[in-house]
Amino acid sequence: MANTSEDFGIAHFFGLRGTATYMTVQSDDISNTFKLDVEVADEQGKIITNRLDDRFLEVSLEGVLLATATLPSIGDTFSWNSVNYILKSIDDKGTNKDFRKVSVKGVKYQEIA
Repeated sequence: MANTSEDFGIAHFFGLRGTATYMTVQSDDISNTFKLDVEVADEQGKIITNRLDDRFLEVSLEGVLLATATLPSIGDTFSWNSVNYILKSIDDKGTNKDFRKVSVKGVKYQEIA
């Protein structure tokens, strides 16, 4: 579980930002960008304005599949760090020498609730 610590120095966020019901999450990767990024240059080539629209969030989670779990389906929604994402892909990998590894990717569009 993610935690903050103020034992020494300045407090920093440690660990992950959430949990998943079907896997033990071991890493997360969250990106926050805009799908529309338009720059306008003047006659000398200097950027004089920039328009950013359609905020786009993407999350990738990796972890170990729980024994009693049922994987979600593509298109399902899930919550991570208090944001609801649309599940876009699932990778379910296994070997005979390790636990089953699961990777999921989700997206959040600005105009889709």
